[in-house]
Amino acid sequence: MRLATPALVGPTLVGKFPALLATQFPAHKRCRIFPVLIAFLLLSAAAAYGENSIALRLSPGAAIPLGDSVFVPGFGAAGLAEWAFSLKPQSRFFSGLRLGGGFFQIAVETGSPIVFTQGKLGLFFQWRALDRLSLWVEGNGGIFTYNYSWDDTADTRLRLGGSLGADFHLTPAIALYAAADYNWHSITPDSSLTTLGINLGVRLDLLELLRKETRVAGEKKTQESVFPVSYAWYENNPLASVRVTNQEPTAINDVQLSFYLERYMGQPTLFYTIPLLKPGESVEVPVTALFNEAMMDLTENITANASLRIDYRALSQVKQAELPLQMPIYHRNAMSWDDDRRAASFVSSQDPAAKFFARHVQSITDTRLRPFKGSPERIPRNIQYALGLFEALKVYGINYVIDPSSSYIELSENASSLDTLNYPYQTLYYRGGDCDDLSILFCSMLEVLGIDTAFITIPGHIYMAFDSGLTEEEGREQFFLPDDLIYQGGKAWVPLEITQTAAPFYQAWRTGAQEWRDAGSEGSFFPMQESWARYKPVSVSDAADKMPELPDEDSLIDAIEESLNIYAGFLIRPRTRELEGQIAASSSGIAMVRRNDLGGLYGKTGMLLNAETELSRIPSNAPVALNLGNIAFVRGHYDDAESLYRESLEREPENILARLGLARTCYEQGDYAGAEREYRYLQEANPELAEQYPYLGIWRETLGQPLSYSDRLVTTLWMDAQWQLETNRIAAEAAETEWLTEAEQTAVEQEEESPALAAFYRVVYGDSLVRIAQRGYIYGDWKQWRRIYEANKAAFPRRGDPDFILPGMILRIPSINGEKRSGTW
Repeated sequence: MRLATPALVGPTLVGKFPALLATQFPAHKRCRIFPVLIAFLLLSAAAAYGENSIALRLSPGAAIPLGDSVFVPGFGAAGLAEWAFSLKPQSRFFSGLRLGGGFFQIAVETGSPIVFTQGKLGLFFQWRALDRLSLWVEGNGGIFTYNYSWDDTADTRLRLGGSLGADFHLTPAIALYAAADYNWHSITPDSSLTTLGINLGVRLDLLELLRKETRVAGEKKTQESVFPVSYAWYENNPLASVRVTNQEPTAINDVQLSFYLERYMGQPTLFYTIPLLKPGESVEVPVTALFNEAMMDLTENITANASLRIDYRALSQVKQAELPLQMPIYHRNAMSWDDDRRAASFVSSQDPAAKFFARHVQSITDTRLRPFKGSPERIPRNIQYALGLFEALKVYGINYVIDPSSSYIELSENASSLDTLNYPYQTLYYRGGDCDDLSILFCSMLEVLGIDTAFITIPGHIYMAFDSGLTEEEGREQFFLPDDLIYQGGKAWVPLEITQTAAPFYQAWRTGAQEWRDAGSEGSFFPMQESWARYKPVSVSDAADKMPELPDEDSLIDAIEESLNIYAGFLIRPRTRELEGQIAASSSGIAMVRRNDLGGLYGKTGMLLNAETELSRIPSNAPVALNLGNIAFVRGHYDDAESLYRESLEREPENILARLGLARTCYEQGDYAGAEREYRYLQEANPELAEQYPYLGIWRETLGQPLSYSDRLVTTLWMDAQWQLETNRIAAEAAETEWLTEAEQTAVEQEEESPALAAFYRVVYGDSLVRIAQRGYIYGDWKQWRRIYEANKAAFPRRGDPDFILPGMILRIPSINGEKRSGTW
């Protein structure tokens, strides 16, 4: 406090205060204040659309007199109501009004203290320099009263002041502040009191405390197609995108975005975190969701009411906003062809109808399996299972039906168009479908059996392929039609045109292979396991309500047998033609040997009727009786088999294969002692062969199940010329065989042991370099195929492609070690 003269302190000073206001603010000056106040209020009202706050400030403080004074510092307290506004949202600059009052007490060195009570109205400007720090300046005016403690004298006078302050924001609603005030108090026209005030207090933002809504906005910007069949895919891939905008006056931290759709999600999915979002800043983010299997109950399109939850921290306060989102979801059969792999979700080894059907067909196919390993005439097990399923669907009555409303041909050209696909159980229930439906069904059933599958897409069409069970090397070098396989990932795949529901399996295969070759670079191959890594397989809960009727077992067996015979016929065609040619060109004795070989070849591949036809054309002898006994044994006609095996042994007692056949027949008939007796003889005569059938000698310890048709077929050994030579070497009376005359036997041995070697070879249908090199009159070793290729590659239709040879081509067969070669075969 600064006084003009110390003498003013006392009763005389009090008497002069009433005239102060009138002398310093006459009436004409007071009138000028009102327009200013009105303009200020109008400006404040115009700013109402911007940022507003209403707050209370409470603070204790110290009052320090300035200048020469008889007063000493005192203390006080103040309270203010504050209205602050900005002209635009999230501005860093504010203006406003403060209205309040307080008191302070100053002690007098020579007397009792004086208490000042004051009120003020002020205008302030504030700058939010940091999220937690605001700086402000204030100018104010008002009145004050004071009184002495030594009497009851009081007076009211004018005061003016200014402040500098800083707010430290603890939360959006609470701040601590510090301020320095400079106050001028008019005591008399000639004297005044000035003080420096130091205040430390708290600011409470009432609007922020009462505000229920948060100041963060979210809106959906894009919407992807949501397909229930791909519900697991949306865990890592967007179903929509949203824009999040921070409308808080400060930056917000740890912004966590969660999506929730009641019933179709167990709990909200946290799909995105934003570390920091500045005031007014917007970010567009993808929305992902962890849906549950309830999505698969949607049989119609719906628009679901979902919610977007935004959790964040503004300063230290945790806030949460929840915004509604409209989410269109398609029915469970819907899909688009923006990614052909998406159809893999419909393929499921857990579909109850597909599993029921496939397991039944497998059990029947298992009883008719042809040899699938070891011999050159083998048919890989995977191919036989696929053939069985293909024929089963044909017997079941499945049809290829083009749906004009969802044709793959048209929809695949427009990635955004919607298609409707059937699940495996639906295709079985409807007994038909288009190319995608049939491919999904067949892939599902093969996957049930543990056979890898794949989708093949070519322009306007989708079909399937399956793993043949052969490696790429085996397919290229050993398979009889290597060009009809697709080589991917080290495997040899069989392309199957599944829409040819009425055609033989072999034809559907050849058609699929040709389509793949014709498509060239436009064809795409999608292994199911790789597609499932992106689009997980699903199954429908009510699929078990529509289980298919199983095809008639007898009809199915007949269909499988017929189809296997067709396939096996193509497989062995080069060898059968070769034998037929030798039969036609040989003498009667050698012709019988070759015809027996032909019958045995048919028998090995399960073509029993063909085998029986050829063998019946040969006069009865030991090898023929043996092979006819094999046919009866495979068919399960054990009495006939026993009779024929005994006939063979009567003609040729040392015939090891007849002895083996008789032992196996006795075992299947339950004559275990007889089986053991014949087996002991076999062990002495040919221990290596006996080791392949150990069950015949341990029946006392364990009895196995009767052999199935397939087991009997694949474990039966047939007598051909090679086996005949082996038998003759073992037999003590080989010179008196009924099979051939001595001269004819010598001719056969010479032909088998030292065959004429071809200098040239004419290619026939079904040939490959591997099969040609395997023939005895070529090299007898399939691994020598490259030698043939190197000698003839200049004449190949496709340069650099050893797999492409044409019937009628003449190939030169070079010598390996200078051996003599002549003639064209």
